[in-house]
Amino acid sequence: MDRIDALRLFCSVAELGSFTKAAEREAMTPGAASKQITALEQRLQARLFERTTRSVRLTDAGSALLERVLPWLSEYDALAEGVAEARSAPAGTLRIAAPVDFGARALVPVVADFIKAWPQVEVRLSFADRMVDLVNEGFDLGVRIGNLTDSALIARRLAQADMVTMAAPDYIARAGAPASPADLSAHECIVDRNKPAPQLLKFERDGEMAEARISGRITLNGAVAAVAAAEAGLGIACSPKWAAQEALAAGRVVEIMPDWTPEHRYLWAVFPSNRYMTHRVRLFVDYLSERFAGVI
Repeated sequence: MDRIDALRLFCSVAELGSFTKAAEREAMTPGAASKQITALEQRLQARLFERTTRSVRLTDAGSALLERVLPWLSEYDALAEGVAEARSAPAGTLRIAAPVDFGARALVPVVADFIKAWPQVEVRLSFADRMVDLVNEGFDLGVRIGNLTDSALIARRLAQADMVTMAAPDYIARAGAPASPADLSAHECIVDRNKPAPQLLKFERDGEMAEARISGRITLNGAVAAVAAAEAGLGIACSPKWAAQEALAAGRVVEIMPDWTPEHRYLWAVFPSNRYMTHRVRLFVDYLSERFAGVI
């Protein structure tokens, strides 16, 4: 048994609290398992387990080793998996977290095409509008829109996410169209709580910057919901173009203040910095980059 296998056996004994169960998992006899752990202790010059006839528990030295070894073995296994994958078609499970609206409307079609191209890959999508902890919740990859604050993640920018200011034709007929950001304070606006500063909008025109503080009788969370509220004539919305494209094309909403460009955001692929990027993750990030290249 090489040293990696011995460390893997050590982790199994620590997890299961039993030499017999660990030996069964590692396909060896309990006696052989005990000898391997004894040999490991001799190499390290430290006792790793307190053994009695009824229980096996870690010593302080064993606990310290386990804390160091578990992430190392995980990294080693991922690296070995990546080397094997690089020689063959990508396979395995890809766990992805994404915002609800963007995930359902824009990401699912991309995932559908990806798994058609790579049938041995299984994708598990999780949609949430909270800041998902990729490391502790076991995700391989996150797709995010906006500003990134988690320094423990590696990020790859995929595209610029443009915004558009819009209203329904009947709202404009009733309340008029604002000519500048300063006019928005006199209008009913749709407040989207999913934005970092829901009641503050920023605009630019030929290098000139402007801000507008908005308010309205409807507050919600989600780009698609904001567009739907605008369609219903409830006020003016400033939402991502990817969420508004269909309504704009059908004329259910129209762009207002077209010479004032709302502050754009960015689409990112993010993944844990302490985890080896497997072949399937790298391939999917490249696929996202191709599909969302430029502006969305």
